Amino acid sequence: MDTKPYLVTENYYPKDEHFDEVLNMLKETSEMIKEQDGALMSMSLKPEQRNGPITGISLWTSRDKFTNFMKSEHAEKIMKSGLSAKVKSWTTDIKAKFHTVEQAWHVESHD
Repeated sequence: MDTKPYLVTENYYPKDEHFDEVLNMLKETSEMIKEQDGALMSMSLKPEQRNGPITGISLWTSRDKFTNFMKSEHAEKIMKSGLSAKVKSWTTDIKAKFHTVEQAWHVESHD
């Protein structure tokens, strides 16, 4: 079993009229991740450049912890809530990427 940290990035390309809804959705789902087993960190990033993606980043203790979360009742509840369909209608594209952390450093905690 691989126990290296696991990083997930999600890039949302919002339609101009739905920018705030997409950013708020990402902040809300970030808060929900906070209590999940294996979650180490979550960030919601607002783009500085026009038409840049709103980006969500979550760091997990391992790939297994992330996949367990995605199979959990909590994740299933989010999917069944209709939020996924709303987000698809608010965006022009969504791209997710998955990474195994090979090296990292961090100065201090930021709340």
